[in-house]
This record gives sequence, structure tokens and C-alpha cells, in this order.
Amino acid sequence: MQSIGPEVYRCEASISWDGKTGGSVKSRRFELLFDMPEEFGGLGRSFCPDELFLSAVGCCLITTFLSFKRRFNLTINRLNAKVEGEIKLLGSEGYRIKSIKVKLEASASEDEVNRVRRYLELAKEYCHITRSIEGCIPIDVQIEVSSEQTPKKD
Repeated sequence: MQSIGPEVYRCEASISWDGKTGGSVKSRRFELLFDMPEEFGGLGRSFCPDELFLSAVGCCLITTFLSFKRRFNLTINRLNAKVEGEIKLLGSEGYRIKSIKVKLEASASEDEVNRVRRYLELAKEYCHITRSIEGCIPIDVQIEVSSEQTPKKD
């Protein structure tokens, strides 16, 4: 498939500790907070790193699909992702993410359902984050597309 962006894309993040149990992440344009979960002695004030990692997986799948949506003029009514990870203590080795499950849900008009499903499958295939980690962490991506009448404009 032909690329629609630069051959090499570079991004960066700067992470600063807040003096407590978390901190902030800054990119060129945005900032978000993170913290340790209460279960691990943190204050639980914001996203934990695991939630951020799982969010990145879901966000990449969705934005990969949105790239196809724009290129192939797809019409959808709704698009959601739910991402769950199993993180397990492995004795002296510490914690590891053992598996990731993603459920992509979309709705479209009846005549678009098959096209939306096809491009969600392609997003699953072309998402660079899932492709980068799939050799290390099993990833199960389920796709569900429902038919929904497009609301008529008055």
C-alpha cells in the first residue's frame, strides 16, 4: 500500500517527575499527566503508564482506520475501541504485559457496513504500533460493525 505521509516521521516526548508519584508528559503541542495506581503505592491521580500504552494501541488502530476513511470516502456514524491488557507478576522477573485484547466497534449505514468492515480489517493489518509489538505481546483485535440508519437532516 502506498504511503500517505513522510518516509520517516520523528516524534518525541519529555517526561518530568512531579515530586510525588507521577508527573507530566509534554510533546511539541500537548501535555498530559500520569501517576502510579493506588494499588502500587501511587496517588492514582491520572493515567498510569499501562493505560497510556493500551490507549496508544487503540488510538493507532482508530487513526489508521481514519486515514483509510478519508482516502476512500467512507461514511461512518460511530467508531470506538475498547482495549484491555493482562499484566501479570512473573516472580523475580517482575510484571509483564501478557496479552492485549481490542474490540473495535463501528456503525454505518447498511450500504457501507461491508466497506467499513474491510477497512477496519486493513487498519488492523497496517497499524504500526500493533505490528511493532505483536512479536512480543499477543494481540487479539475483534471487529464489530453494525448497521445504523443515518439520521436525516431537517
